[in-house]
Amino acid sequence: MSWKVLIGALAISFLVSAAIVIVGFAIETLRPARRQSFLAASLNLKYLIPYSVLPLAYLPLAGAFVVAVVNAAGGGWITLPDSGWWFVVSVVAFTFAMDFAEFSFHVAQHRIPFLWALHSLHHSDPEMNVSTAQRHFWADRALKMLSVYPLVAVVFKAGPGVLAAYVLISYYNFFPHMNLRLGLGRWSWLINSPQYHRLHHSFRAEDRDKRFAAIFPIFDVIFGFYIRPAAGDYPPTGLDDGDHPSSVTEAVLWPVRSIARGFGRPRNRILS
Repeated sequence: MSWKVLIGALAISFLVSAAIVIVGFAIETLRPARRQSFLAASLNLKYLIPYSVLPLAYLPLAGAFVVAVVNAAGGGWITLPDSGWWFVVSVVAFTFAMDFAEFSFHVAQHRIPFLWALHSLHHSDPEMNVSTAQRHFWADRALKMLSVYPLVAVVFKAGPGVLAAYVLISYYNFFPHMNLRLGLGRWSWLINSPQYHRLHHSFRAEDRDKRFAAIFPIFDVIFGFYIRPAAGDYPPTGLDDGDHPSSVTEAVLWPVRSIARGFGRPRNRILS
């Protein structure tokens, strides 16, 4: 992959992300889970400026990029067909594999204090909305690029078609973060939804460290993290001690306070 192609893909991916956020805000006003003003997303939008300095840290392209690099270096035990009828099977298999990688890393973020010190920035948003999907500490994606993504690439050799399809599917991540009164009821185990993921971001004790799914909650079901959402349950979000960054500088340096406090913000959010 040439640098021109990479830069072009990054530019397109960034513009698509920005467009999704704008459209998402408009949709959220139709049936919000909880009333909030546009200013609720102001810090998240400002944070995207320094966050964009490391584009692969936040764009869906990151996972596909790592897989392509590892595959080019000889990785990939199973070659996924990139055309014909088997292409659909390839996309499904690769998407499930990457989603399991995301799920596993997400569980680790809640279990390992150092990772929680980084990940808690994402959970610190007291007014969760579509822009929260981009509110991650800048090193989070880099750690995935060095850990779980290469593992998927060792198993699967994916062609450009499969990788492109996965990048498009990855944009689904914006949808569950939306401030939208929408759930799937008894079918909530099929795919992540705004209600299901809002419950993961809830600061209530009964919701802690549950519902880790990125796209497919079936992994929550298998590993015991699934709880069916109750009808009409759209709790407030944020950390249980109310901590949140008050400026872009605090967001960029977010883990420093947690590390200084012995990874203890807040301790009861870490899995036992």
